[in-house]
Amino acid sequence: MINIQKIGKLVLLAFIVTGFWACNDDDPETFNVIGEVVTLKKSIDGEEKFALSYYAYANMKMDSASIDFAGDSTLTLSSADAQKLTYFFEPSDAGFATTAPETENYDFLVVNNNVEYTATENHVFTDVDIPTIDSVGVTTSSESVYVEWINHEDAQNYVVRILNDDHETVFNSYIIADDAESFTAEQGTGSWETSLTSGETYIIEVRALVFEDNATNADFFYQIETIAIASEEFIFED
Repeated sequence: MINIQKIGKLVLLAFIVTGFWACNDDDPETFNVIGEVVTLKKSIDGEEKFALSYYAYANMKMDSASIDFAGDSTLTLSSADAQKLTYFFEPSDAGFATTAPETENYDFLVVNNNVEYTATENHVFTDVDIPTIDSVGVTTSSESVYVEWINHEDAQNYVVRILNDDHETVFNSYIIADDAESFTAEQGTGSWETSLTSGETYIIEVRALVFEDNATNADFFYQIETIAIASEEFIFED
């Protein structure tokens, strides 16, 4: 297992970042793109289900990004940031199925300054247990949320997210160690998009991560294989 703890505090903004350019400062004039496919796993209506999410990361602005599937079907990705360094597609619950994805190559087509580039990702599904959330606690005076879960020991790291009732991201944690069983979302433990509002209902997610076999401390972010997601609603009040 790669020792991600050595990296320090890295913010995972729903696994959408704009930092790929930092890996290419030695050759800033060359356009580079990475295509990433990740299996999402979660329980929906009491049944374990799976879906694929897709990400294209580049070191320069992308005009567009898409994926070409067999049979001439195309999936257009959406820009995740104003700089257009990341494009993505993440499925709704309706896009999840009971069958885990098979090993397959995925072809990304990206346009930069009217020039087309391609990137191929070979996605291999590795199963990981969905975390079991034991408890969620709130302290409004410190604007913090505590979550405790059962560690199933097959995750290689964890991330905690908080969403509002529109499923918009409120908080993303830094990388959490693989042996963790609890976490407190508060100032200094992650990235806050907005503040929590007293009396409002939110969703907290505990995300178990598994990385590709060849992932290293230098590129693990672009080598995520599977994310198993546990979620629970809570009201932000003592």
